[in-house]
Amino acid sequence: MLRAYTRAGLEKVFYDATPGTDKSYIKYFNREILPLANAGTSADVAPQAATDFIHKLLGKCPLLTFDRLHNGGSFGRCTLVRGAFDVDLSVFVTQFKGRVLNYWAGDWSGEAGEALQEAMMRDVAAWLRDQRLAVLEVETLEHGTHYKHVINVKVAVQTGGLIKKVDVDLKMAANVVQGSGPPPVDRSKAQRDALMKQLWSQDYPTAEPAREAALAESLTAVVKQIPDWNKAVVRLVKCWYKYGGVEERVPHVPSVLLEVLALAAAQRTGQLNTKSPGAEVAVLVAALELLHAAVSRREVVLLEAGPVWGYTRQQALGCQHVWRPDPVVVLHPIDPTCNLARSKRGRHVDWAALGREARALRQVVLSGSMWDLLNRSSLGHAINMLEKEM
Repeated sequence: MLRAYTRAGLEKVFYDATPGTDKSYIKYFNREILPLANAGTSADVAPQAATDFIHKLLGKCPLLTFDRLHNGGSFGRCTLVRGAFDVDLSVFVTQFKGRVLNYWAGDWSGEAGEALQEAMMRDVAAWLRDQRLAVLEVETLEHGTHYKHVINVKVAVQTGGLIKKVDVDLKMAANVVQGSGPPPVDRSKAQRDALMKQLWSQDYPTAEPAREAALAESLTAVVKQIPDWNKAVVRLVKCWYKYGGVEERVPHVPSVLLEVLALAAAQRTGQLNTKSPGAEVAVLVAALELLHAAVSRREVVLLEAGPVWGYTRQQALGCQHVWRPDPVVVLHPIDPTCNLARSKRGRHVDWAALGREARALRQVVLSGSMWDLLNRSSLGHAINMLEKEM
């Protein structure tokens, strides 16, 4: 597809966002490059089949009583990248081994909460291993890509006459809104409201991993409502990292961090939910600029999710005592005590190197030709990899 254009022609195509100027660069970008990031990201029945299978299997587990499961990760948020997405299931637990778990009584927090989550991870994983005919492999992850105390389960599902293997990460999370009355219609919103009411009631809010895990549904709701064209740019940023050689040079950057950063950049340009001509390239440039600024100038990255799910900038700054020591700050859109860029054991990120990668690509977009972008940049390498897989 891309090879239909000549080198001589592409060497004359430059990016210019000025009104009234030639927009060949933007047209080429939108018609030839963005579709590569979107290709193969439509709903895949295998991950959903795996989700349904795990749901049914856990329903038989005598150790757990749970209220619901939530399909999170890039698959659940509809920001998946072809061949590089996660199936993350949050299991909202009400009882473990017959004991009713009360978030408000501290069952999920502190040393006792840590011990509880370790026990759930260990014991549920052992039960899953005993289901030899149902699962292929079970592994416990003390520190997963995003959460602690994760169970990775490999299952085989049959779709369209084919057997497919799917990796699913299970995270046990608190079912916060419980009681004797009927459950709220929108459990995710009720859970978010209860958790954030508690946070804002504190004089000195602190980060709480159990709260972050319990807000998984809210994070999904915020990202899923973003227009598809903007999700396409998010996917392109993730493709750049995954397939452009950047991940090999700078490993361990969380996928959700790149998503939030790209959306925050779109918001800064005024194009999060509204679109102007050339918005796609403009948002990519803004995302690369914001990533470099977050690293080099320690600019706080904040996606304002609005009054339904999020918080104000002033409220976020009221929590800066939590993340002030961190070298890079990309705030969770629901919980401003949670820094998505915080350091995790065994998953060090060379932020300075990532900032250089972003600055180099931004320079090619702003100053180079389309030929340079395709052949002399990390994004060009990603595009080449994606085109080979078409």
